[in-house]
Amino acid sequence: IGDYAFVNCRSLALTSLPGGLARIGDGTFMGCASLALTSLPDGLTSIGDYAFVNCRSLALTSLPDGLTSIGNYAFMDCRRLALTSLPDGLTSIGNYTFMDCASLALTSLPDGLTSIDRMAFRGCTSLALTSLPDGLTSIGCSAFWGCASLALTSLPDSLTSIGDYSFYRCTSLTLTSLPDGLTSIGDGTFEGCTSLGPYVSRQGPANAF
Repeated sequence: IGDYAFVNCRSLALTSLPGGLARIGDGTFMGCASLALTSLPDGLTSIGDYAFVNCRSLALTSLPDGLTSIGNYAFMDCRRLALTSLPDGLTSIGNYTFMDCASLALTSLPDGLTSIDRMAFRGCTSLALTSLPDGLTSIGCSAFWGCASLALTSLPDSLTSIGDYSFYRCTSLTLTSLPDGLTSIGDGTFEGCTSLGPYVSRQGPANAF
C-alpha cells in the first residue's frame, strides 16, 4: 500500500488487509481513528514511518513473524495496541515508534535487537519488561520515559550508551548495578526511579539521577 494512501480517513473501519500485502508505506493509515484491524498479513515485511499514527482503535495483539522493519512514529498514540511480543527479525526500534501506546504489554524484546531509539516506548505505562536483549548496545533519549511498569533488574553487558532521561520516572526499575562497558549515561537518565538500588545511586554519574 503506497505512502499516505488513506491518511485521515477517520471513518475507515477495515478489519483485515489482503493476504499478499508485503509493505505498508509511510503514513498509510495515519489518523484513521476507526481502523479496527486485529491482525496484519503474514507476508508483511515492512511498515513505514507514521504508518498507523493516531489509529486509536487499532487493537493488534501480534505482528507477522516475517516483519523486519518498523518505521519511526509507526504506531505512536495507538492506545489500544496490545502487542505482547515483537518479531524476531527486528534489529532496531525507531524514534517514537510506540510512544504513548498505553496498552502495549510486551514481556520481551527480540534477541537480535541492537538499538532502541529516541522516545521509542515513552509513555507505555503497561510495558512490563524484566530484561533487555543481550546484544543491545544503545538506548536513545527518553526511550522508556514514564514506563512505570518497567521492572528491569539488570541491563545487558553489551550496552555502551544510555541517552538523556531514558528511564525517567520508571518507578518499578530495580537495578543494582550498571554494565562495565557503559561509556555514556545522559542527563536525568534515572531521575525519579524511586526503586533503584543504592549501588547504582553511588556508582553512576550525579547528573544521571
